[in-house]
Amino acid sequence: MAGKTTLIILLLVVFVLPLATAEELSDSAQTGRVVVGLGLQSGVALADEPVGPGYPSGFYTPKAQAVGSLSALLDIPLFSAFSFGIGLQLHGFTASSPAGGWTYRAHWGGGLRLSAGYGFELTEPSRALRLRLGVSAGGSFNLDLITYTTLFFYYPGIFLEPYLEFDNPKREKRSIALVLPIDYYFRRDLEFYGSVGLGVVWRYTRK
Repeated sequence: MAGKTTLIILLLVVFVLPLATAEELSDSAQTGRVVVGLGLQSGVALADEPVGPGYPSGFYTPKAQAVGSLSALLDIPLFSAFSFGIGLQLHGFTASSPAGGWTYRAHWGGGLRLSAGYGFELTEPSRALRLRLGVSAGGSFNLDLITYTTLFFYYPGIFLEPYLEFDNPKREKRSIALVLPIDYYFRRDLEFYGSVGLGVVWRYTRK
């Protein structure tokens, strides 16, 4: 299941990304925004219904887990306002509440994130504070360790990340963006596993 899901994500990333012509790539080299970023995020994950032998259907209820992550990213312009993104993420999920005598286990690890993005300016270039609105969507490939064990497990995911970037020209090429990461993970052992959060990304832009 996870292998097929990974293949689907890779195909989506490849075919959703627009293919630029040589002329468009030449234009993007002059007007594109190569962005390097470092981000901190926190949020809440929701786990629901373990699957497999020994787990009676309907007995386990949804429970929340706290999420925290540190990420590094690189956005490369394709053409116009479109970009291709590649990122690395370190993340951790706390254990859920032990109410009822059971819990969803804590785990931590890292992942590779590939995405396509689109962004546009909300304000005039002459403004003292410029705002940029955008969104990126793509797939993640994660390898985690269950806390207090030696058990690693792999799971893919998909994500959507709207963001609002604040760019002060006086700070030259540095800016700050607020992001709203929304992730859904494909876990073999759970019927549903997803998270939503809020993050801050420090961005360095080569204009």
